[in-house]
Amino acid sequence: MRVSTAARVDLTVQNNAYWTDAFQFGVAGDTSWSFTNQKFEMDVKGNRFDATPLFQLQTANGRIVVDDAVNRVLHFYCVDTDVSGSLPVTDDCEPYVYDLVMVDNTTGTRVPLMTGKVFVTQGVTGDS
Repeated sequence: MRVSTAARVDLTVQNNAYWTDAFQFGVAGDTSWSFTNQKFEMDVKGNRFDATPLFQLQTANGRIVVDDAVNRVLHFYCVDTDVSGSLPVTDDCEPYVYDLVMVDNTTGTRVPLMTGKVFVTQGVTGDS
């Protein structure tokens, strides 16, 4: 499997809407590696040294969905109330931190795919 160093990607999420960002990893058309037999984990924390995550996205809890294993496409699926209930707005505060890790179901090998900051903004439309 060929995977490079984790990409630095900062994310912004509104607290009044579903979090459904989608990503394709690797080079389009390259089928030398895939998401077959992989699971995904992503913890969102106040800082990198916190023992307990504030919010967890995983394939196991349905918050990370693999759309295309061969072309390495996945998306997040988090409802607005899960986001707003776990991650207070960061408009005037330090952002949260995260990393997204791919875990091989057979060997347990852990490969970092993305890392960065998560900003949570106050939504405008709706019941927020």
